[in-house]
Amino acid sequence: MLRGNALIQQRLDDLIGEGERQWERYKAGGDGTIKDPSSFAQWVTSVLNLLDKLSVSSNRFVNEFERWATRGDGKEINIGAALGVLKSARVEYSLGLAVEYHLSVSAAVFDGLLDEAEYLANKGYIRAAAVLIGAALEESLKTRAQAIGLEIGPKDTLTPLITRLKSQEAQVLNEFEAKRLEALARMRNDAAHSGEFNYNHDQVSQALREVRAAVEQLLKQR
Repeated sequence: MLRGNALIQQRLDDLIGEGERQWERYKAGGDGTIKDPSSFAQWVTSVLNLLDKLSVSSNRFVNEFERWATRGDGKEINIGAALGVLKSARVEYSLGLAVEYHLSVSAAVFDGLLDEAEYLANKGYIRAAAVLIGAALEESLKTRAQAIGLEIGPKDTLTPLITRLKSQEAQVLNEFEAKRLEALARMRNDAAHSGEFNYNHDQVSQALREVRAAVEQLLKQR
C-alpha cells in the first residue's frame, strides 16, 4: 500500500542544502557570528519540525540537532555539527531505520478503537460499530497524511483524505485501494447520519477486518 515517504526524503534533501549554505556563510564570515539570524532561525525551526515527524520529540536526532543548533548551557552554536546530524537522519530514514514511533503509537490507539467496534458489533449494535470503524479509518488516514507532510484542514474528512492520499502528490493509495476505502467511507456515512442503514452483521464485520488491515499498512509499515 505504501510507497515510502518521498516527500519527507525530498524535504530532508532541501533542508540539507539550506544547511550547507548556512554553514558556508558562517565559515566565510570568519568571526563566529551568524550573519542572517532570520534565515538561520527559519532553517532550525523547519528542521526540528521535520525531525519531529520521524519519531518522538525525545529521539536522538532531535536531541543532537538541538544540542548543536541552539544556544544553551553556555555552549555555542555549531552549524557544521548540526548539519551532520541532519545528514545522518537522512541516511537512516532512507534506509528505513528511523522508527516512526508516533505512527506505531497511533496504530495501537486505533486498534483499541476497533476492538471496541468489534465488541459493539457482536452485541448487535452494528450501526454504532460502523461509526467507530469509520472514525478509526479517518484518523489513521489523517495521521499518515501528516506523516508525509500534507497539511490537514477541517474539510479533510474521510472521502477527501482518500482522494488526497491517492493523488500524485502523496501516492500512498493506489486506485484499487482507494475504491475499497471509499466503499467503507459510504458505510460510515450511512451509519453516522439518520436514515436507513442497510448493512448486516457480516458486512460490518468484513469492514472491520478490512480497516484493521488498512490501519496496519498505513501506520505500521515503514
